[in-house]
Amino acid sequence: MKKINLIVIICLILCSCQNNNEQLEVFPVEKINSSNPDPNLALIPVMNGSIFFIAGKNTPKNATYRMYFDTSENPKTVFDLTTTEKKYTNLKINKTYYWRVETIGVKGEVLASSPIWNFTTDNKIIVRTQKDLELLGSNKYSKIEGTLVIGDLFSLTETLPPPTDISDLSPLSDLTHVLKLVINNNNSLINLNGLSNLKVIYNDLFIGQGQNLSGGNSSLVDISALSKIQSLNGTLIIYNNNKLKSLKGLELLKSIRKDLVIEDNSILNNFCALTTLFNNTGLSENYYVKNNKYNPTKKDLIEKRCNN
Repeated sequence: MKKINLIVIICLILCSCQNNNEQLEVFPVEKINSSNPDPNLALIPVMNGSIFFIAGKNTPKNATYRMYFDTSENPKTVFDLTTTEKKYTNLKINKTYYWRVETIGVKGEVLASSPIWNFTTDNKIIVRTQKDLELLGSNKYSKIEGTLVIGDLFSLTETLPPPTDISDLSPLSDLTHVLKLVINNNNSLINLNGLSNLKVIYNDLFIGQGQNLSGGNSSLVDISALSKIQSLNGTLIIYNNNKLKSLKGLELLKSIRKDLVIEDNSILNNFCALTTLFNNTGLSENYYVKNNKYNPTKKDLIEKRCNN
């Protein structure tokens, strides 16, 4: 998926006006929408991004900046900047943040001050590095009421980015509920052990995702950490995990409201974990299975011909 960076722009205009003290006076820019700076309607990434602003044309070259940035409507947390960019990471999901900027002179005086702006973060968390996953885990979330992407979620027309370096999901051991979970394009990930406390996935679960054998998790051998999942209100996709032999871990899965797609897992030959699902007629829509080492039909699974 293409990385989206947050770029929020404000203008601080310093207009030179002659008075008795020959000091600068400050005039705010009226064209800026102080409630929703561009591009607030875009998807504001949670894990990594930057806030940019533009200093006025008369700003002294040796000026610095003071940004107030947090979740309070009148932000108090101070960041001292020497450039017109503030990088951030690990924001809260679906949360409104407020910020304003002051231009600071060489003597520490405030030369210009902006109004307070705000933006709201996306309800999707995309984690592409082990470092960011550990940072996310430091929040000790038990519930993520949005989409958690470990690796990449991409459209069928996009070029797949390089695989991530994610190898250990243990920082997510506090997680029990998530709206949607995508685990894809992680070639160093051997198991899902950090997800052993996950009980509820409200919507979709994708273990691998893509087309033409792109995507997937090429080193994944074990999904047994998903053993507490009992139902999905969306689709289950297991795609292009070329070291996965068994679906052990899905034994308690009793219902899938949409499709079940198991494709292009070249050595997968044990589907026995799905017998409960099919014996309970728990699959509401379509069953797609192909290009695995074994490709059992629904009837095969009901009659316990589940491995080869």
